[in-house]
Amino acid sequence: MADKKRVILAFIEYGRAEDEHYIEECRELCRAAGAEVVGIISQRSRKADPHTGFRSGKVSELITMCQELEADQVIFCSDLPPAVISRLNTMMEPEVLDRTSLILQIFEQRARSRQAKLQVEIASLKHTLSSYESEHEARSHERGGTAMNRGAGEMRSTSVHRHTEARIRDLQKDLKRISDRENEAEDRRKRNIIRRAAIVGYTNAGKSSLLNAVLRHTGIEERRVEEKDMLFATLDTSVRRIRCRSREFLLYDTVGFVSRLPHELVEAFNTTLSAAAQADLLINVTDASDPMYREKKEITLATMQQIGAGDIPVLSVYNKIDLVREREEYPGIAVSCLTGEGLDTLLEQITEMLYPAEVVMNCHIPYDRIGMLDRGRNTLRIIVLDRDETGMYVKISGPRDFVRIFRPWMINEERIMQ
Repeated sequence: MADKKRVILAFIEYGRAEDEHYIEECRELCRAAGAEVVGIISQRSRKADPHTGFRSGKVSELITMCQELEADQVIFCSDLPPAVISRLNTMMEPEVLDRTSLILQIFEQRARSRQAKLQVEIASLKHTLSSYESEHEARSHERGGTAMNRGAGEMRSTSVHRHTEARIRDLQKDLKRISDRENEAEDRRKRNIIRRAAIVGYTNAGKSSLLNAVLRHTGIEERRVEEKDMLFATLDTSVRRIRCRSREFLLYDTVGFVSRLPHELVEAFNTTLSAAAQADLLINVTDASDPMYREKKEITLATMQQIGAGDIPVLSVYNKIDLVREREEYPGIAVSCLTGEGLDTLLEQITEMLYPAEVVMNCHIPYDRIGMLDRGRNTLRIIVLDRDETGMYVKISGPRDFVRIFRPWMINEERIMQ
């Protein structure tokens, strides 16, 4: 196994309450990237230095620190302009990265499926493109806005820019082909009228653990998903069929979020996040033992809004309750994936939200429409009452939106069950 990269975290303190959280989160991001944090250096300031991030004296201190600790990388815990990163890389031996570049590095390591790999490459290229555009704008400003007398270097940069844009377009075409196949599978699921719930939440809140706990609780543990105590352990969406109280639903495990998730990552992962955007219910998982669980819960909700899932019903779940010493009244369901506490309540609530009020309808279904009954059996309760030469008499019960497709063959609607 290759030795871990030795990293120094560089942090600009703005005097905010969440500063300490950002340092700790960046430390965890380094761990997820397989690096070891050997030192932390910070400077209190109202804003980053426009040329080098840190002021000149602190930059000299950072260079000395890199030499003494034999650092391989310097990671700034915030995002810096590309020109600043470029300038710092010419001033010191270790590679200098900002937070977005670090997250992209992790995503590149984690991508397993063809879809995830395409999304990561698109995000990386878009980040490179935005870096180019930022530097080009800075150079234009230095020339007073003139576009004349471009040098050979700038012409090469323009060529690279065009090549990068072309590569992004090609990758997006490949991604669309995969997405179209995924949409076909999704259409088949819709035809089976089975409801869908998506587990969303801050990274490392225990989403995959919750999915596995539900699988274990419902007796289908052999279909467990991989789980790790690490940021961004899950990049590809996993889906499992769950049966509870004679009802079935699909449960999706999605990629986690972090504060200030780079725009190009959210945009590139829209295909993966479509599982959440197309769900009938969002299960927002929060680590109840995290002092900042309220803020992280809101970050997840804001991201859902960003991908067009803001109007989907949300069930709040407070995970890792076994680690909480002083419990409080949570506005949701408290669970422990370790002990199983709260899982019965959670599954009941999911089922009630996915299948709220029920309609019971007696129908006479012609034999040439019997296939509709087969497609509905995962979601509806169907009882055969009788048969004749033209079809079957059945009693169908389930959610009104699903039962109504049988209305053309209705004999009578008996009652509504709450």
